Amino acid sequence: MPSDIKQLTAGRQLTGLRRVLDCPATATGLRQGPATPGEPPDWLALLCPAHSEALPGWPGTAAGTGGLRLPCGSVLDYRSAEQLLQSHADLWLTPLTGVDPKTHAGVWPDVLDQADRVLRARLGEDTADGDETLHSLAMMLEMASRNAAEGNLFQATVPLAYCETLAQRL
Repeated sequence: MPSDIKQLTAGRQLTGLRRVLDCPATATGLRQGPATPGEPPDWLALLCPAHSEALPGWPGTAAGTGGLRLPCGSVLDYRSAEQLLQSHADLWLTPLTGVDPKTHAGVWPDVLDQADRVLRARLGEDTADGDETLHSLAMMLEMASRNAAEGNLFQATVPLAYCETLAQRL
């Protein structure tokens, strides 16, 4: 790996691996999430050339992927559990369920429980029993809700990362 990506990841604990784009291409470029001054970036997004060009508003670009062979849209996340949960809410959970973390004062077990209830109610009203994507989302969201209720917010982010990938199909 070139020193740039090694330096960005050295000695850091990866807290999440996500897939925020549904693109079959292999990533060739890297974008960095914002960081505290003097600190490494909060996240690294690996993108194909087309998405690197198509997403000019994303934060600064580093050289290359350093030989990482991950799909376009893969994100290496180094943020806290609360920051990861907020990112999920911003990108797909609130748009899908209408549940806003602010309504629940950012109490993540409550947010995820309510989102789970909303999605299950939606499934109950849906006459298309064959909607496997929604059923899969509901199963993973229930797991995330249960993990959060048990006090393990990081573990709750694992099924949410899977949900994020599934939600792109809707």
